[in-house]
Amino acid sequence: MPNGDHILSTFNDAQRALKEATLTMGAGAQRNLEHAVRGLFQRNKEFCNQAIADDEDEDKLEIEIDRMGMNLIIKFRPVASDLRMVIASMKTASNLERISDQAVSIAKRARKMLKNPELAEVSRVEGLYQVTATMLADAMTAYSDSNAELALDIVEREKMLKKTQKTISRFFAKKLEGETEQYRDYLDLVFICRWLERAGNLSINIAEDVIFEETSTDIRHGGDLPQALQDFIG
Repeated sequence: MPNGDHILSTFNDAQRALKEATLTMGAGAQRNLEHAVRGLFQRNKEFCNQAIADDEDEDKLEIEIDRMGMNLIIKFRPVASDLRMVIASMKTASNLERISDQAVSIAKRARKMLKNPELAEVSRVEGLYQVTATMLADAMTAYSDSNAELALDIVEREKMLKKTQKTISRFFAKKLEGETEQYRDYLDLVFICRWLERAGNLSINIAEDVIFEETSTDIRHGGDLPQALQDFIG
């Protein structure tokens, strides 16, 4: 809290536990996405299986974070920034669970591709993964540090994310226009690019919730940046 600890130490403890659980979930989502992509790049089935198996931990954490958040609201009836923090944490957990789901989808497609001959063009996905992974890492840093400025920077990367995804997907789509024995692999790579973009968009959602938590300003759905928020960011 910006103005010091809450008068109830038990509230502070519960709030801290909620944030720590959300950060743990964020680390898990990052790890699952990394394992899925490493399974694809390194043709390693074990990484794919790990990403799929660890998704269950993310599901359980989302449920636990929702429970913790509701208990905070019911027991302490927080208002203003305290309430926004609880809501932002619960929404962040939901977005992290969906990011982990994207990792599972990538891992399952990658595992299918391992049955086929190696495709050199798989390396073209690396650039999109780096954009997405950086956005997710920064989103969790913004959440951890309550950093609205960093969160806004993540939101502003949306155009770069879309451009990178379209460029790479267009390349694979071109491959589908000709005759190729690995038609299914190229199609799988188009889907993998879409899932990576979705993970980036979900990271933007997390950033938008950080901005709402810190400034009480809702900038979802591409609305103009209010002057009040511009002044807050500096």
